[in-house]
Amino acid sequence: MRRLKTIGLLLIWTVTLLTGCRDDKFNVEPQLYDVSVQLSLPDSYSGASPENTTVRLINIDNQLESEGVTGANGQCTFHRVTAGKYRLWAGKKYPAAEARSLGSSLVTDRDILQNRYVSLNYNQADITVTGNTDLGSKTLKENLAGLLVIKELYYTGSRTPNGKAYWSDQFVEIFNNSDETIYLDSLYIASVYGASGNSTAAAPSPYAGVQDSVFLDFVRMIPGTGKDHPLKPGKSIVIAQDGMNHRDDPNGNPTSIDLSHADWETFLYRPENQKDIDFAEVPNLTEIFASMQSTFDWIFNSYGAGIVIYRNYHQDEVHFVPRPNDTKGRTLMSIPSEWVLDGVEALASADAGAYHRIPYSIDAGFTYCNGNFNLQSCRRKIEQEQDGRIILTDTNNSSEDFDVILFPTPGTFN
Repeated sequence: MRRLKTIGLLLIWTVTLLTGCRDDKFNVEPQLYDVSVQLSLPDSYSGASPENTTVRLINIDNQLESEGVTGANGQCTFHRVTAGKYRLWAGKKYPAAEARSLGSSLVTDRDILQNRYVSLNYNQADITVTGNTDLGSKTLKENLAGLLVIKELYYTGSRTPNGKAYWSDQFVEIFNNSDETIYLDSLYIASVYGASGNSTAAAPSPYAGVQDSVFLDFVRMIPGTGKDHPLKPGKSIVIAQDGMNHRDDPNGNPTSIDLSHADWETFLYRPENQKDIDFAEVPNLTEIFASMQSTFDWIFNSYGAGIVIYRNYHQDEVHFVPRPNDTKGRTLMSIPSEWVLDGVEALASADAGAYHRIPYSIDAGFTYCNGNFNLQSCRRKIEQEQDGRIILTDTNNSSEDFDVILFPTPGTFN
């Protein structure tokens, strides 16, 4: 009995000791800090206040987001912030007429007639928080909603009735968000290089930190001599990977969509081992650049694609840089960020923000679908309707501007 009592006392002492150690080691409160920023409006906005500017602080690793609003002096402070890597976005919007009354130097009479909006934004990436952090004084930059915008980006693909992955039905839709005809001749559409964040085995693009350039792996162009391809206000064009009715074509997928009425397709001509099918009813975009000539189709990453549209103004500002970790000497095409008319960043999930590929001045956020091969699509939100013409939201932030829909809607909103 004495021996049993001794063992029992030893067990109680051991449990007490382990419990005490567990409290000391694991129940330590994390260090929490303050992060503050002082925002001001552009100098021309002498009649306006930075008050009520929305500010978001986003953790790059887990995409957890804190939101605040500036006071009358433009100050915003986030409390109880854990150590880590962050990015910051701030913004507010004014109707064009109000923006000009406040002192905007950007707004024209036509912008007011079009009921366009002016966005005032500030973006900052690569913020490291290891203690109380004062980001200092920052000035919001004004931008007008784009005249040409990407209305819908469908990259996820679908599955055949027997469960096979199918991606030939991918498409991009470009929308005229203005009240005047825009000619699409020599408009470029390109995919931005970089992983989408669906796997930690693929690292983020080493070029992602460069904010004044965009690094492209595939580039196509709408041909024409200047006024061959008009796009009327409130209308769009659909650029299909394969311009066919995927539902009833023998090469297609009966659970997919009809792209036989697409305006363009991205046929890739390869003189040897040709695998891409040229659908004669849909005209082809002109191939400008392909980082990998061995590919037989322009396939978007089904977990998330980065897409931009731009006009090429100066050939001497186009550069070619090494494709990372490439042993065959292949390159990427680099263009200035300022050429880009619109861009959409789509990543694999809410916590894939570290894989952001497009400069934040083009897209301060990102959109994402719930997996791949599920027919989900990313479509821009409607801002308003004016005299029967739809005007789409454009704040240069896909987190704000896009909805994820359960089925693609090429050429429609239904």
